[in-house]
Amino acid sequence: LRNASDGKFPEDISDEHKTDLETVGNALINVMDEQLQSSRDLLQELLRCGEIRKLDAAIAKALKANKLDMAFFTVLSMNLRDAAVEEQESGETNEPEEGTMGSGENPGRLQILQHIYTRCQEEVEKTVDPGMGLLNKLLRTDQDSIRANQLRHYLCPQAPKTITSPDGREVKLPGSDALVPPEKLIEALKTAVKQIRTVEQTGAADRTAAVGLVESCRQVAIEARLAIGEGYGIESEELKEFELGLQPVFRPENPDSEYIKGME
Repeated sequence: LRNASDGKFPEDISDEHKTDLETVGNALINVMDEQLQSSRDLLQELLRCGEIRKLDAAIAKALKANKLDMAFFTVLSMNLRDAAVEEQESGETNEPEEGTMGSGENPGRLQILQHIYTRCQEEVEKTVDPGMGLLNKLLRTDQDSIRANQLRHYLCPQAPKTITSPDGREVKLPGSDALVPPEKLIEALKTAVKQIRTVEQTGAADRTAAVGLVESCRQVAIEARLAIGEGYGIESEELKEFELGLQPVFRPENPDSEYIKGME
């Protein structure tokens, strides 16, 4: 449909079908452009809040209106990257005052955007599928050791154990199933990569930004594989299914794969 909107069609398509496809393609592009512009407007609205309390209220309102979608996070990620480059080039790190979001055009911009990103992710995690919630949590965690602990905690079953209370008594804790089954993380990674590629194809995200986001998802998959191997065993069916489930995502055999071209 994206090709159709640009007037590019397979040779075996009739003129009548070309017209229909071009109409649908143009409608799709218009809808996605509107979503991205709406995301840009929302980000500007959040940046103008001025105070953290007002910002949190605005984020909660945006969540209820279903505006914290992939298009918004793509726009936010691009702004974060630009702000990080600007701060690095200027050689200055400006922290906003406590309880505020900074002032002027540049002071504290990177920190403000980081706070917006974290708060938006936290709000989304309360409502989304467990797999997507875990993926969001992992993507915003910078330290490898913390991500590894999160993966073991959420993806792996917990064995029974005994702890000693402060008064010296032993308390037996029962085991439990994984809080997030590995297949839920597989679906979350599939959805995220497809959405990233879709936004890239519309031109709203450049290739560098898209590649960076997909690589972050790939790194999560690599670390999750290690955690599943530790928790279930390297010969387990859970590990084999996890590897097979993600192979078409990060190693697509078809150049027209939705994990390369995005969703039609």
